[in-house]
Amino acid sequence: MTDKRARLAPLLRRFLADEDGAFIVEFGIAFPVLILLSFGLMEFSLVVFDYQRAAEATRAGVRQTILYTPIANTATILEGSVIKCYKTTENVQCEGGSPDAAADTHFQYLLDEMQGIYPTLQAENIIITYEGTDVGDADSSGGIFPLVTLELKGVKHDMIVGHLIGIETIEFPPFTTTVLGPGQFVNVAPKVGKGK
Repeated sequence: MTDKRARLAPLLRRFLADEDGAFIVEFGIAFPVLILLSFGLMEFSLVVFDYQRAAEATRAGVRQTILYTPIANTATILEGSVIKCYKTTENVQCEGGSPDAAADTHFQYLLDEMQGIYPTLQAENIIITYEGTDVGDADSSGGIFPLVTLELKGVKHDMIVGHLIGIETIEFPPFTTTVLGPGQFVNVAPKVGKGK
């Protein structure tokens, strides 16, 4: 028995000291971690990119809203009054006021402009609010200058790699941009089509 142990001891020491193939084992352990880390960074970059596109679409949308004919009928807006407009499945609805006669057409132009920046945006994500301010005068030809707020709600990013860890979508917080709109009689009709 001792003779057998004496013969096995050098073999065992040589086996434990032999490092041939250790790189393959170490690489086999590290490679999946590096791949997951790379895809995780790519996914994070896509989330940040979509977040920025949604914010930029909000900015461009509110600019479009103040440059052209309002979606709400703002002719009778008074200081402190609020008109909130949104698109239902059929047409534009306004709480606190009435939609403009061409509101559906103008809302579609707005949506087209915003989808040029963020293509997955849907009409139900957009809420436009006109709020009467103390800027301007209801008796003058320009009327009250409303604060125009465009808000994006319910915007989501569909994860690619997140499915591996159980995260299918990320819902962004609401994006809100507010600017002082023009008076009543200075708006013009929007240009038809994309790429204005």
